[in-house]
Amino acid sequence: MTKQATPTLAASLVGMSVLRVDDIPLLTGAGAYVGDVNRPGQVWARIVRSEIAHGRLLRVDVEAARRSAGVVGVFSGSDTPDVRIPLRLEWAATEATRAALQPPLARDRVRYVGEPVAVIVATSQYAAEDAAELVVVEIEELPPLVETRAAAENAHTVLHQTVGGNIVNRLVFGYGDAEAATRSAAVVIRERMDIHRHTGVPLETRGLVAEYEPESGRLTVWGPTKVKHFNRSALSGLLDIDEGRIRYVETDVGGGFGVRGEFYPEDFVIPWLAIRLERPVKWIEDRHEHFVATNHSREQSHDIELAVAEDGRFLALRDRNWIDLGAYVRTHGLTLPVSTALHMSGPYAWQALEIDSSAVMTNKTPSGTYRGPGIVEATFVRERLIDRAAAELGLDPAELRRRNMVPVEALPQRIELGHGVVRFLDSGDFPDAWDTFLEQAGYDDLCAERDAARVRGEHVGVGLAAYVEHGAVGPYEQARIVPEPGGHFAVSVGVSGVGQGVRTVLAQVAAQELGVPLEDVTVSHHDTDTIPGGFGAFASRGTVFGGSAIMLAARDLHKRAAAAAASQLGVPADEVTIEGARASAKGRSVPLLELGCAGEGRFEKATTEASFGASLALVALDPGTGKIDVRRFIVAYDVGRAVNPELVIGQLVGAAAQGIAGALMEELPFDETGQPLCTSFVDYLMPTAADLPYIDALILEYPALGNPLGARGAGEGGIDGTGGSIANAVADALGAAGVEVRALPLRPEDVKRLIRLAAGE
Repeated sequence: MTKQATPTLAASLVGMSVLRVDDIPLLTGAGAYVGDVNRPGQVWARIVRSEIAHGRLLRVDVEAARRSAGVVGVFSGSDTPDVRIPLRLEWAATEATRAALQPPLARDRVRYVGEPVAVIVATSQYAAEDAAELVVVEIEELPPLVETRAAAENAHTVLHQTVGGNIVNRLVFGYGDAEAATRSAAVVIRERMDIHRHTGVPLETRGLVAEYEPESGRLTVWGPTKVKHFNRSALSGLLDIDEGRIRYVETDVGGGFGVRGEFYPEDFVIPWLAIRLERPVKWIEDRHEHFVATNHSREQSHDIELAVAEDGRFLALRDRNWIDLGAYVRTHGLTLPVSTALHMSGPYAWQALEIDSSAVMTNKTPSGTYRGPGIVEATFVRERLIDRAAAELGLDPAELRRRNMVPVEALPQRIELGHGVVRFLDSGDFPDAWDTFLEQAGYDDLCAERDAARVRGEHVGVGLAAYVEHGAVGPYEQARIVPEPGGHFAVSVGVSGVGQGVRTVLAQVAAQELGVPLEDVTVSHHDTDTIPGGFGAFASRGTVFGGSAIMLAARDLHKRAAAAAASQLGVPADEVTIEGARASAKGRSVPLLELGCAGEGRFEKATTEASFGASLALVALDPGTGKIDVRRFIVAYDVGRAVNPELVIGQLVGAAAQGIAGALMEELPFDETGQPLCTSFVDYLMPTAADLPYIDALILEYPALGNPLGARGAGEGGIDGTGGSIANAVADALGAAGVEVRALPLRPEDVKRLIRLAAGE
């Protein structure tokens, strides 16, 4: 897609690929990441972490560390307040869920390798690291729980005694009579399927700088992004100080992907230290820490069953799954089982759906959300079974999916799944979107290319996946627009920036609605002092909620300005015309700045926006090495309305690249003692540009009805179908009946084994 120059006419802004205003400070060296923030008199913190997966914490001896050169203070769990990191998302939470929340520093027991046990504060980063080596941690080892299903069934080793077991919640979702629908089926596919543990691995690790002013009682925290207003509220409660005394400032971000910016133990410890020591405290996570301490994700095990009628109609989908939450329930609560259940049905119509989900505790790093949480996993297991059903029925996989898409006449559709979870499809046209995708992706041509390669003896396959993502989660976002000198407008909004270009998109919306050039708008979302509330950046919500709030604020500004100008010019308000930064009537005009008006906008929405997506992979397998060569990958996604198409393409391509890497390379395994086997980039395989195919991204636009912008989310759609389409392509390349792809990742050794099985060896 060709980028277009910044237009001068505001009416053309929304829908144009203007250059990112977010990039100017980064390209000119004016950007500031949390590592760039330094305060006068600051000291450095270093976290001492458990090297044992499970055990009773007998003693933390810090005396030698306390005497080390440059050390300002050493603190263990007994020195800190007895608090727990709170939930941000309360979906389906119970007392058992809350009983498994994490203390900032371990107190009586450690439950995973990497759990914070103590913290060193010193005058330099190196002095803190040296002193950390002197802390003696005595732990009486206990049997670790590593395998998810085994942990769920283990009644002898319990991670949290007050929970009463290792399942913190078992949730059943669904509708209809799945058992009866299955009995009437012509084809029933049953399978056990597994998705591995991995994580987002942003280029920039986590970090914090906290500064306390004793005279004013003011605490400022730099670094946390994504959900800064929640983090401020959480910290206020944990420290028992007024929220108004806490200021959060976003820095630039080197990648988020869901794992950065949540409230972690360090998000309490570092501000607490700043208050305790009355000095600025800085902490930057190293890469080893990142692999053992930052949220992991994805790890799930499924017993799934698909029932299909003789004519190909989907009857029932039944799934019993176990979702590994790791050692503690983190701020996301039960988002992973809830999101998995919500997205299991995909874009299809079912007579019945039954999802039985267990959230399981194990002695591994706690799990949270990672780009497309629950959607990637649900799409993988469902789409694999659909391909198998197509083979049983002798149907083309694309045709079987087409027959079962929710028809446009069934929309809007609202289905209660239980526990307050609602599958709501407001608008769109799934069958039309599917056909458009297949045509633009060249599905028939790629199938012909596959067939020709097979004649040459190559292992080549084509795989499809279709899905729906329920994004743009509320409940609200608010914005404020203030006229400034020189005809400029300052826009403040509560969303967060995690590198996705949100300032550019929101500036485009504001400039078009205000009727001014893009360069006359400045968007700010970095400071909690600027906007009193907001819900941040997650679930692809920034454009939908931030953009809609800005539209409402612009309209409110025009309304207020018209009333004020009418009074000043002596005319009725309906005779006032607002053009750019001036209000006019009967040949006279007045600058909006002189009217003293500001626009306020608050957009609220209880339901999500559902986006249709699809992906296609063409792969070739090397029998000698087991390497999977992804020759083509095409993703299509309905964004409702593309405010900036080039940024949408970037989001889809970047997400697809992450998904391909997750399906083929990235993995966080543990041994039987609970020791992580990947704690550096030597072990954790990430792709280079040479490992990835050229990724085609297709923008679909079926305007949403639930917001004034008509937009849907875009940030996660590219990743959702990667595992499903690549696994289907590999299975297609194998060709032999009975040789199934049941798990991710698809390692070279797995591919070689499957090729041997397909050859009858």
